[in-house]
Parts: sequence; C-alpha cells; structure tokens
Amino acid sequence: YCFFLFFFSFFHIFLSSFFISIFFFSFLFSLSFFFFYLFSFFSFLFMFFFSFLFFLFFSFLSLFTLFCSFFFLFSFFSFFHFFLFLLFFVHFFLFFFSFFLFFLFFFSFFLFFSYFLFLFFLFFFHHRFA
Repeated sequence: YCFFLFFFSFFHIFLSSFFISIFFFSFLFSLSFFFFYLFSFFSFLFMFFFSFLFFLFFSFLSLFTLFCSFFFLFSFFSFFHFFLFLLFFVHFFLFFFSFFLFFLFFFSFFLFFSYFLFLFFLFFFHHRFA
C-alpha cells in the first residue's frame, strides 16, 4: 500500500508538472509571437527561463505534497486521513488536467506549425513568381 501510494503520487505529480510546464512554454511561445512578431534570441531565453522556473516550482511542490502524503499515511488520526483523501483527489485532478494540457499543447503546436508553413510558402511563392 505504501509503495503503491508512493508510485502513484510521484508518477501523477511528475506528469502534471511536466505537462503544465510544457503548456506554459507554449503559452510563452505564443506571447512572444503576438508581442514581438519575430522569433528573437532574447524572447527564446525569456521563454526558456520562465518555463524552467515554472517546472522547478511544480517539482518542489510535488515533493512537498509527497512528504505530506507519507506523513498523513502513517498517522492514526482520521483528520489526517481526510487530508490524504484530499491529496488523492488533487492527484486525480492534476492527472486529468495534465491530459487536457497535453492536447492543448499539441493543438497550439499544430497552429504554430501551420503558421510557419504558411509564412514559408508565402515567402517562397512571392520570391518565385514575383
């Protein structure tokens, strides 16, 4: 039971933090396109830095909730078991939310890829037939 709890909580929190950081990276990618209109080196550093900070924040948060879950597991009070139930609920919510962000990330990646493809063909045909 303890091994299952450890594996379940660690796996779900790691997946949620990973997908949320990917979503945050794509969100900053879209912001750089909307506000700068050109993909510059400084905007890439800005995106990478903030997504990395976001990922670190979720990793530390996952470790903290993991230690809290072990503390609530080995306690014999029903009050702490209620918190353990809430922690499992948060894990389930983050797991489904991470799948939602995963599909949202691929949708945004498809949009940006089509935008790059449109710009490439526009540039190519403009210089080819102009």
